[in-house]
Amino acid sequence: MEIISHETTEYEHLLYEVDEEHVCWLTLNRPDSMNSMNERLLAELRAALLRADFDDNINVVVIRGAGRGFCAGHDLYEDAHDDRSSIYGYRMKYFRQFDQFTTPWTISKPVIASVHKFAIGKGFELALFCDITIASSDTKIGYNEVRYGISGHCMFMPWLVNMKTAKDLLLTARDVSANEAKDMGLITEVVPPDELHEATRRKATLMARMPPDMQRMHKMYLNRVYEMQGLKGATDYYLELMSMLGVQPVPEYAEFTQMTAEKGLRAALDHAQARYEGLD
Repeated sequence: MEIISHETTEYEHLLYEVDEEHVCWLTLNRPDSMNSMNERLLAELRAALLRADFDDNINVVVIRGAGRGFCAGHDLYEDAHDDRSSIYGYRMKYFRQFDQFTTPWTISKPVIASVHKFAIGKGFELALFCDITIASSDTKIGYNEVRYGISGHCMFMPWLVNMKTAKDLLLTARDVSANEAKDMGLITEVVPPDELHEATRRKATLMARMPPDMQRMHKMYLNRVYEMQGLKGATDYYLELMSMLGVQPVPEYAEFTQMTAEKGLRAALDHAQARYEGLD
């Protein structure tokens, strides 16, 4: 893969636009794969977020998805063909992806997730790591990938909900509606599907007109509040656990990857989902 830095201006899986209100619109652009996150998209997203952070003409960033939904999570086909022969090599890849994935949290400017239809697995966690999440009322979110033996990536969710809710979401990996997610504290605002763009534009414009230095200082402060309570230590611990688990997959995931390679992703998904039919 070519080197992708914050100076990159050409993207394969991402659209980068800046409007007159100093809002940068980043669109995940793999619609044929439901914007699932492969290595290239992760690298481009981090590079684009850093590019926006360094640009004095930009005050706010919006992340949205092209096509049928926001993001379906991991690129499961790419994931099934991962090289897991080296514990240290896989661990380094996992840590690199974690740094890429958490960029919305670490850049100084506010980031809004504008979510429609679905945000699953990595897509769910990407929306959580953004400062504001606005979703259409027909959206479903959750850790559905855990049902296939695939871990969450960052595990920010326990910091946003109470303990019982966190255990319900993770130990069942059920999807929840946008309105239920808002009640839980996982989503900032829910709007009708045809109003999502306008609601996002209005929120982004409002935030973009705030004094930029005040905006950035308060994001830094609020993030630090949670980090001082243990967020950084907890996510680091989860990262270590999951990087090891990735090298020694659970039996369900080993079966899933084998079926993906032999019969295709659709067959693997149908097989994995069959055991949960009628239980949600």
